Amino acid sequence: MRDWSAIILAGGKGKRLMPLTSLIPKPLVKVTNVPMIDYSIAHLVYADIKHIVVALAYKGNLLKDYLKKTWSRDRLGDVELEYEIQDSKGTADAYRLLTNYVDSKNVVVSMGDLVTNLPMKQFMTFHSNKDGIATISMKTVESHISQYGVVLLDKNRKIYLFLEKPAPMELYVSSMSQRADLFLHTNIINTGIYCFKKEIDSILHETNIMDFGGEVFPYLLENGYNLYGFVKNYYWMDAGNSTTYLWTNWDLLRKYAWPILPNGVDYDGIYVMGVINSGQNIIIDKPTCFGEFVQLENRVRIKELSSIGQNVIIGEDSMIEKSVLWDNIKIGAGCIITESIVCNDCDIGDNVVLEKAVVAPNCKISSNSQIRNQALELGSTR
Repeated sequence: MRDWSAIILAGGKGKRLMPLTSLIPKPLVKVTNVPMIDYSIAHLVYADIKHIVVALAYKGNLLKDYLKKTWSRDRLGDVELEYEIQDSKGTADAYRLLTNYVDSKNVVVSMGDLVTNLPMKQFMTFHSNKDGIATISMKTVESHISQYGVVLLDKNRKIYLFLEKPAPMELYVSSMSQRADLFLHTNIINTGIYCFKKEIDSILHETNIMDFGGEVFPYLLENGYNLYGFVKNYYWMDAGNSTTYLWTNWDLLRKYAWPILPNGVDYDGIYVMGVINSGQNIIIDKPTCFGEFVQLENRVRIKELSSIGQNVIIGEDSMIEKSVLWDNIKIGAGCIITESIVCNDCDIGDNVVLEKAVVAPNCKISSNSQIRNQALELGSTR
C-alpha cells in the first residue's frame, strides 16, 4: 500500500462563473492561458504524489479528453493519473464513489478549480505528524465573520469547533469556552484542500453525509475524532465569478502566487508562449501574457494586467487593459477594452467599447457598440 494518493474534485458546474462555463467545465477555464485543472495536477505532482484520481461530472467527457491529450506519460513520468465520470451529490459523496480507486494510507483531496500555492509537502507532513483522521487547509483573511465562519483551535492546531457560517447563538456559546488554551478564530477560512487517513472511507460508507465542510467535519468532531487545521499564509483564490476570475489572472501576473507563474517565456514581466506578429508603434506594458499566434496591428496598446490567448488578432489603434481575451478572437480597429473578459470564438467590430463586460463564447459585436457592466449570453449578436 502506498503512503499517499490524491483525489481532485473537478465536477462542479461553475454556475456563478457563467457564461464562461457555458461550453466548458470550470476546471478548463484558463487563468493566464493555463486551464485551472493543470494548476491542480501540477500542485500534486510537485508534492511527489504518484497516484491521482480526477472526479468528473459536468461536461466530464470534455475534461477527460483534455486530460488524456495533455497529461501524457511523458509529462507525468511515474505518476498514475485516472479519471472517473460520476453523478455525486456533494464533495464527500464524490470521495465515497471513488474509494475503490484509492489504496493508500493517506489521501489528499483537492479541487480542480482553485489556484493556490499552498505548501503541499508541509501540509502532508503536518497531517502525518499530528496523526488525526483529517486535516483542513486554512488561511487567515481580512473579512467579516458571517462570510467564512469560525474555528476553535488549541495551540497544537487541534480543532474543537468548526462552524462554516454560524448562527449568532452558536457563536455566543462557543465564545464562552472556559479553557484558556483554546483560541476562537473568526478570520480563518477553509480553503478546500484536505488530508485524510484511509479510515475516512468506512465512515463515509456507514453514513449518508454528503459534504465535507457542512457535514463531515462536524460529524467527526461530535464523534470524538481528532481533526486538525493547517493554518498558514499562502495564496489561494477560488475564481468562482467573473470578478474573482479577473483578480486571479491579475494576481498571477503580479507574481502573488509565486512560484506559480503565467505560462511562456518571461521577458521581464511579459510572458510569451509563441511569436507575436506585430505592426509598427506597438506598446506592451508589463505585466502581461500572450498565447501563441497573436497578431497586433499598428499602434496597438496592451496595458498592464492583460492576458491575451491564442489565435487572437487585435486591430490597429485598439487598447486592451486589465482584461482577459481567450482564444480565436478578432478585435477590430479603434477598440477600447478594459476590465473585461472575452471568451472563445468572438468577433468584435471597429470602435467597440467594452468596460467591465463579459462576452460569452461565439458572440459577434457590431462596430461602434458600447457595452458596460454587462454579460452577453452564448452566441449573442449586438
